[in-house]
Amino acid sequence: MVFFGILIGIIILGAIIYLALDKKSTFKMRLASLGAIALMLITVIICLIFIFTDNTVPVDPSVLIVGAPVEVQEEDGSKILIIIFTVLFFLALFIVIVYLAMKEHKRQEKNKK
Repeated sequence: MVFFGILIGIIILGAIIYLALDKKSTFKMRLASLGAIALMLITVIICLIFIFTDNTVPVDPSVLIVGAPVEVQEEDGSKILIIIFTVLFFLALFIVIVYLAMKEHKRQEKNKK
């Protein structure tokens, strides 16, 4: 089920990127698409931070003891690097999309004149 949700998210992201880079898109549509991409990437980054910084061990409901303390996993330094590289990748992806969208907008404006 998680795979299906990820697949739908990727398809929606692809459609928004298409709208941002399409030759027929207006400037307002490009800005709206870039805003939507930015919000999607911020959401993904926040979710990844929550996933990789959560150090609690999942509780097995079959051995649930009332009042038992929550176990904590040991710290792993590679999680921070994963978060940093993922954030940098998404920022680079966003910058490339913005650059291509604005380049297409300038080309479209030049052809109108």
